[in-house]
Amino acid sequence: MKVIEIQEALSGMARDKERALTAYLHEVQKNFAVDGTNSICHFHCVNVDGNGQVRIDGLIEHLSNCLIDYAIPRKEIDRVFKDFEKTGSAMELAKLSGKARGLFTSLSNSGESGELLLFLFAEYLLKLPQLISKMSLKTNSQLHYNGADGVHLGVCEDSKKLCLYWGESKLYKSPSNAIYECMKSIAPLLKGNGTGYDRRDLHLLSDFMNVNDPDLMKALVSYLDPDDPNFNLLEYRGICLIAFDHDCYGEDGVAQVIDEVTQKVSSQIEIWNRNVFNRITAEDLAKIKIHVFLLPFPSVEDFRKKFNEKIAG
Repeated sequence: MKVIEIQEALSGMARDKERALTAYLHEVQKNFAVDGTNSICHFHCVNVDGNGQVRIDGLIEHLSNCLIDYAIPRKEIDRVFKDFEKTGSAMELAKLSGKARGLFTSLSNSGESGELLLFLFAEYLLKLPQLISKMSLKTNSQLHYNGADGVHLGVCEDSKKLCLYWGESKLYKSPSNAIYECMKSIAPLLKGNGTGYDRRDLHLLSDFMNVNDPDLMKALVSYLDPDDPNFNLLEYRGICLIAFDHDCYGEDGVAQVIDEVTQKVSSQIEIWNRNVFNRITAEDLAKIKIHVFLLPFPSVEDFRKKFNEKIAG
C-alpha cells in the first residue's frame, strides 16, 4: 500500500467532532510558531456560556461522552454496531459504555482526564486518528498504563512521509512545571529511533493496532518495525497537552465574558511560548515537529476531581 493510499485510509478514520469540542474549548491562538524550533503552539481556554459561567461541568460531561471513542478499539465498536443493526437491541452498546468507564482509574492523582483531552485535540482538531487504544490493554483499572499518553498517525502534506505522533499530557498547578514535565516525558520517545524508550510501544502498536482494515494494518506494521526498510520512511513527531491553573477566569461566582478571558490569555502567550522554547531546546527537540496545546483552567485539581467523580458515577 502506497503512502497516498494510507493517507486516504487514515482520513476516514479520524472522528469528525471538532464543532462539539469548540462548544467547550475556545480557540485563542493557533499555529503560533516557537521561533528557533519546528514546533507550534495552540492556545485555548474553557468556554463561557450565555450566563457567564465557565463551562467546566459541560466540558467534563462532553469528555464522559467520548469514553468509548477513546478507550475501546474500533474493531470492538464495529462489532457492536453490527450487532445493533442485526438485532435492533442496544444492549451491547450499553455494555460497551460500562466497559469504557470501568477502564478508568479512581486514583486522585490520575492524569487520564488530560490524556482524554489530548486524544480530542489530536483527533478532532488535528484530524490524526488514534493508533492504539492503550486503555483497553489495562489489566487493572486502578493501575495507570505506562508509556506514551497517546499515539496518533498522519501523513505530511509536503514530504508525503508517514508521521507517528507520540502524545504526552500534563496537568499541573504551575504552567512552568507543566511545560517542564511534559517535555521531559516526551523527549525519550521522540529521540528513540526504535532503539530506546519508544521500542516497547512500537511492539504494542504492531500487536494491538487500533485499525479495522486488514490491508492498512499490514502496511502500517512494516513502517513500525525497526528491522524493516520502511521504518526509515517514518517520521517521529509530538503532540503535547499542557494544562495548568490561571486566574484568567476571574473570581468564582462572578459572571465572565469570553472576550475578557481571551484577552487575559493572549497577554500571557509570549511568556508561555518562551517557556516552551526553553524546554524544547533544553531537551534537544528543536528539530522535531511538535504540536503544543496549552490550556489554562481555574483549577486543574478541581477539574481532575470532578472528572473522576463523573466517571465513577
